[in-house]
Amino acid sequence: MNHIGRVCMIQLLVLGTLCCLGDIATAQPAAAQPAAEAQGSGPSIVVGTKHSPPFAIKNDDGTWSGISIELWKNLCTELDLEYEFREMTLEQILQGLERGDIDAGVAAISVTAERHQQMEFCHPHYSTGLGIAVARHHRSSVWASIRQIFSFRMVLFVVCMACVVALCGWLFWLFERKRNETVFGSGRRQGVSMGVWWSIVVLLGHKGVVPVSIWGRVLATISMLASIAVISLITGVVASALTVRELDIGIAQPSDLRHVQVATVASSTSTEYLRNRRIAFRAYPTPEDAVRAVETGKADAAVYDRALLRHLAMQKFHDQIDVLPVSFNLQEYAIALKRGSDLRRPLNEGLLRYRATDAWSDLLYRYLGDVQ
Repeated sequence: MNHIGRVCMIQLLVLGTLCCLGDIATAQPAAAQPAAEAQGSGPSIVVGTKHSPPFAIKNDDGTWSGISIELWKNLCTELDLEYEFREMTLEQILQGLERGDIDAGVAAISVTAERHQQMEFCHPHYSTGLGIAVARHHRSSVWASIRQIFSFRMVLFVVCMACVVALCGWLFWLFERKRNETVFGSGRRQGVSMGVWWSIVVLLGHKGVVPVSIWGRVLATISMLASIAVISLITGVVASALTVRELDIGIAQPSDLRHVQVATVASSTSTEYLRNRRIAFRAYPTPEDAVRAVETGKADAAVYDRALLRHLAMQKFHDQIDVLPVSFNLQEYAIALKRGSDLRRPLNEGLLRYRATDAWSDLLYRYLGDVQ
């Protein structure tokens, strides 16, 4: 009996131990569950971005800044959203949004009808288009036009004409000094000076002294005929110089690009625009290279995204490059979201509030130099 009692006691102890272990096992997941909920209470939003100044700029320390980036940061601060940036190409961002691999795309992402079928967009936060950058010294027309007229070729032409006039004056004196002593017979110095004066009068088409000698009349006839060609040539040279200068500094709209040397960026929307309109251009690897070509005189104008041209003009080409106040081939930039995202409405509301503040104007000024 005592033996049976001891066996029962042992069974009860084993059973009690198993029950305690079961309680502990079930209690551990229950304790872990609140921790998992606390971690998931603020899920991190995956944001795809790419280096595209001035909208998204990757700094040397790996952080991100720019117009679109700082706008996103302000909206997330207001809405108490957690996020993480992932550097991607534009194609990867668009594909990630279409597949739902990422939640948002923040950079210089333009809104198009095709993209609207694959993803959603917030309200556009920046309207831009292609712009034209020119060298600042090209815009001062007075002295530049004078320098263009009095070029080396023009000065050489004037010197040659002066020599021809002097030669004609000497020949008039030589032919007329004996037959027309009243005008040309008062000594070599006075006679030659009168001959030069008469040849200038003939070139200008005015009536002068009538030559008496046969050779004097022949020379006068040749001078009169030559004066027509000379005057036409001078007019053409001056008009050509002024026209070239006007084309050089008169770039005010896209149609003016047909007459100048244009620089742009390879494989960009600007190359498509120029090619479709049959405007000759030279493509450079980066926007900075295209603008530098204008600065160094290798090109007359650079055509690219106007916001980026303004950013480069302010940051790297200050007092050297002007961006003309004209935009064409317009497009709008916006925050892209995956389809069915719950973020669209709160982000739109926050965007409208933020753009109504001075902070938005200050943000544009910091990156573009003036308010949009």
